[in-house]
Amino acid sequence: MMRDQLVRMENDVVRALVSALELAHPHLNGHSERVATYAVAIGCELGLSKPSLRALRLAGALHDIGMLGLPNELLTRSPLASDDWEQIRTHPQLGVQLIRRIHRFRDILDWIAHHHERWDGSGYPQGLRGEQIPLGARVLAVAEAFDGMRTPMPYRPALSEREALEQIQAGAGTLYDPRVVSALLKVGTVIQPVGRE
Repeated sequence: MMRDQLVRMENDVVRALVSALELAHPHLNGHSERVATYAVAIGCELGLSKPSLRALRLAGALHDIGMLGLPNELLTRSPLASDDWEQIRTHPQLGVQLIRRIHRFRDILDWIAHHHERWDGSGYPQGLRGEQIPLGARVLAVAEAFDGMRTPMPYRPALSEREALEQIQAGAGTLYDPRVVSALLKVGTVIQPVGRE
């Protein structure tokens, strides 16, 4: 009974934070839910435990929560100046700052902090590479990239599902963990989260 109440409260907090993010940045509407759905599907294919899948769902929903600290015009501007990119690259740390005092979210802080690291070490904020990057962050990176490619933005159209999967596959071993990419390729054509056709 108490555990059910805690889960409901946790879900309510996540929904409230995601709603705040989408109100502040309407172009992100549905992105958090879709990334969470993709991340869990990838995690299932990787054989992760139920607690890890639950953590992936939470991290997927909250991975971009640090965008709340950035102005909307910055996120929809194109082209971006180098100063703009520097500001955008702060969002993982801003996200960690926003949720680190919520005890129930402590296990996903590293995943949120490092979801823009790249397999070859070219990502941010620390330039971690390969297995140095927490697995949850590697899953989020692929899930977010896939959704980002599939979502139209003010400055570019969406890619088809096939085109997005091809681009993700092309980045395996450089941008993304090849094992995570392989998992997405196995589930990508069957998962259709909320907000997709």
